[in-house]
Amino acid sequence: MWGFESPLPHQPHEAMDDRAARYDRQIRVPEIGAAGQTRLGEACAAVVGLGALGSVGADLLARAGVGRLILIDRDVVDWPNLQRQTLYVEADAEQARPKAEAARARLAAVNSEIRIDAHAADLEARNAARLLDAADLVLDGTDNFATRWLLNDWAVSRARAYVYAGVVATYGMVGAVLPEGPCLRCTWPEPPDAAGEPTCRSAGVLGPAVAVIAGLAAGEAIKILAGRSDAALRGFLHADLWTHEVRSIRAERDPACPCCTARRFDWLDGRRGARTAEAVCGGNAVQVPGSGSAPDLAAIATRLQGSVTAMRAEAGWLRFQARDLEVFLFADGRALVRGTEDPARAYALLAETVGS
Repeated sequence: MWGFESPLPHQPHEAMDDRAARYDRQIRVPEIGAAGQTRLGEACAAVVGLGALGSVGADLLARAGVGRLILIDRDVVDWPNLQRQTLYVEADAEQARPKAEAARARLAAVNSEIRIDAHAADLEARNAARLLDAADLVLDGTDNFATRWLLNDWAVSRARAYVYAGVVATYGMVGAVLPEGPCLRCTWPEPPDAAGEPTCRSAGVLGPAVAVIAGLAAGEAIKILAGRSDAALRGFLHADLWTHEVRSIRAERDPACPCCTARRFDWLDGRRGARTAEAVCGGNAVQVPGSGSAPDLAAIATRLQGSVTAMRAEAGWLRFQARDLEVFLFADGRALVRGTEDPARAYALLAETVGS
């Protein structure tokens, strides 16, 4: 009587193993319907960043039946991730699996009917077209402003949709950038000074806050991919789970916007947002950008035999222990050094072991 699903046993035609009924409850939503579900099945969404927000968002899109997911993340699973990053289990942290691969495996078990492409990569100007251009929409799960402004550039330049999301401590914000505008830079022409902004390392993250913000973002993505862009946010929504504050930020097209008006794509063109070695949001690790050329991981593994410990090689990455630090080398040329937040120490270890 309250509109919830009946607690009574399912009738035979609603049997739990009836794969044809997978999306039945979603199709019954009038705003989606059969036509919207068909659109979802034909759509492709990229999820950039598979940490807290990306875990929840990717899971919701997979369960909603988005036909193809492109998963992109530069990090590996660590124990502090498990508090809020819902795609991963203890075994992923024990093995320090790349998040893209761990997420792909979990989502393939959730929905075997969709296509999932996983990339253990750091999204940047030089690989954005290759990784993103097949997508109809990109869902934000990132942890830095440079990547968000890059995603905005890509979306405007390709006339695609971008769903912005961010969360820290007990609050977060979500918004939608549609081809007709306004874009992110109409409201914020320049990214905030990252040094002055709270992060998950400095302020922590409440798991339920992640779930709420990621749910709102996935909802916007589903609206757009189902052909209901008319119902998408026209601006940004800020919500704080602790204070119960919810407020809207109105967005309007800026006739002087350097991106969607002047068509200047500084981050996508590589003029801004160049990668440098930096401590990752999860803490206790430094990511060192690659040179752009793909390393011969097999040759490196052969050369390091006997001089390092705990070596493990998988398709696309190589892992080993040197001194008290753990090193991951990726096929895109990046390195992740765990056990320090000092870029100089990370560079020194790489020079000593890998030679660069």
